[in-house]
Amino acid sequence: MPAFEMTASEQAEYGNSLNVWQALRLLQAWHPLVAYGQRFVQETDPYKKSLIVAEASEWVASKTDATLDDQAVKLLADLLRTKEGENLVRWCLLQVEAVR
Repeated sequence: MPAFEMTASEQAEYGNSLNVWQALRLLQAWHPLVAYGQRFVQETDPYKKSLIVAEASEWVASKTDATLDDQAVKLLADLLRTKEGENLVRWCLLQVEAVR
Protein backbone atom coordinates (compact mmCIF):
# COMPACT_ATOMS: atom_id res chain seq x y z
CA MET A 1 0.00 0.00 0.00
CA PRO A 2 1.44 3.44 -0.89
CA ALA A 3 2.37 5.60 2.08
CA PHE A 4 -0.31 8.18 1.31
CA GLU A 5 -3.18 5.69 1.59
CA MET A 6 -4.98 5.15 4.88
CA THR A 7 -4.48 1.94 6.78
CA ALA A 8 -7.50 -0.17 7.67
CA SER A 9 -7.52 1.21 11.23
CA GLU A 10 -7.26 4.80 9.94
CA GLN A 11 -10.09 4.08 7.51
CA ALA A 12 -12.19 2.82 10.40
CA GLU A 13 -11.34 5.82 12.58
CA TYR A 14 -11.40 8.66 10.01
CA GLY A 15 -12.90 7.20 6.88
CA ASN A 16 -16.38 6.68 5.53
CA SER A 17 -17.60 5.10 8.75
CA LEU A 18 -18.03 8.51 10.42
CA ASN A 19 -21.55 9.77 10.86
CA VAL A 20 -22.26 13.43 10.17
CA TRP A 21 -21.75 14.48 13.80
CA GLN A 22 -18.41 12.70 14.05
CA ALA A 23 -17.32 14.29 10.77
CA LEU A 24 -18.31 17.73 12.04
CA ARG A 25 -16.42 17.12 15.28
CA LEU A 26 -13.33 16.12 13.31
CA LEU A 27 -13.64 19.20 11.11
CA GLN A 28 -14.08 21.38 14.20
CA ALA A 29 -10.98 19.91 15.82
CA TRP A 30 -8.83 20.49 12.73
CA HIS A 31 -10.41 23.75 11.57
CA PRO A 32 -7.38 25.85 12.57
CA LEU A 33 -5.32 23.96 10.01
CA VAL A 34 -7.89 24.76 7.33
CA ALA A 35 -7.73 28.43 8.39
CA TYR A 36 -3.93 28.38 8.06
CA GLY A 37 -4.38 26.97 4.56
CA GLN A 38 -6.77 29.75 3.64
CA ARG A 39 -4.37 32.40 4.91
CA PHE A 40 -1.51 30.74 3.02
CA VAL A 41 -3.41 30.76 -0.27
CA GLN A 42 -4.44 34.40 0.14
CA GLU A 43 -0.93 35.64 1.03
CA THR A 44 1.26 36.81 -1.85
CA ASP A 45 4.52 37.52 -0.02
CA PRO A 46 6.66 34.35 0.14
CA TYR A 47 8.22 35.33 3.48
CA LYS A 48 4.81 35.87 5.08
CA LYS A 49 3.77 32.49 3.66
CA SER A 50 6.72 30.93 5.50
CA LEU A 51 5.47 32.51 8.75
CA ILE A 52 2.03 31.00 8.19
CA VAL A 53 3.62 27.60 7.59
CA ALA A 54 5.64 28.04 10.80
CA GLU A 55 2.46 28.87 12.76
CA ALA A 56 0.64 25.91 11.26
CA SER A 57 3.58 23.64 12.08
CA GLU A 58 3.52 24.82 15.69
CA TRP A 59 -0.20 24.07 15.88
CA VAL A 60 0.20 20.59 14.38
CA ALA A 61 3.15 19.83 16.67
CA SER A 62 1.05 20.84 19.67
CA LYS A 63 -1.49 18.15 18.73
CA THR A 64 1.03 15.34 19.35
CA ASP A 65 2.04 13.86 22.69
CA ALA A 66 5.75 14.39 21.96
CA THR A 67 7.47 17.49 23.29
CA LEU A 68 10.56 17.31 21.11
CA ASP A 69 8.67 18.33 17.97
CA ASP A 70 7.02 21.20 19.87
CA GLN A 71 10.41 22.53 20.91
CA ALA A 72 12.05 22.08 17.50
CA VAL A 73 9.22 23.73 15.59
CA LYS A 74 9.03 26.60 18.10
CA LEU A 75 12.76 27.26 17.78
CA LEU A 76 12.53 27.28 13.99
CA ALA A 77 9.45 29.52 14.02
CA ASP A 78 11.14 31.92 16.44
CA LEU A 79 14.15 32.06 14.12
CA LEU A 80 11.96 32.79 11.09
CA ARG A 81 10.30 35.70 12.91
CA THR A 82 13.61 37.54 13.30
CA LYS A 83 15.09 39.90 10.73
CA GLU A 84 17.85 37.35 10.12
CA GLY A 85 15.23 34.65 9.53
CA GLU A 86 13.47 36.85 7.01
CA ASN A 87 16.79 37.51 5.27
CA LEU A 88 17.49 33.76 5.15
CA VAL A 89 14.09 32.94 3.66
CA ARG A 90 14.35 35.68 1.06
CA TRP A 91 17.92 34.61 0.18
CA CYS A 92 16.81 30.98 -0.26
CA LEU A 93 13.99 32.11 -2.52
CA LEU A 94 16.44 34.09 -4.64
CA GLN A 95 18.63 30.99 -4.97
CA VAL A 96 15.68 28.92 -6.13
CA GLU A 97 14.79 31.57 -8.70
CA ALA A 98 18.40 31.67 -9.91
CA VAL A 99 18.34 27.91 -10.57
CA ARG A 100 15.16 28.10 -12.66
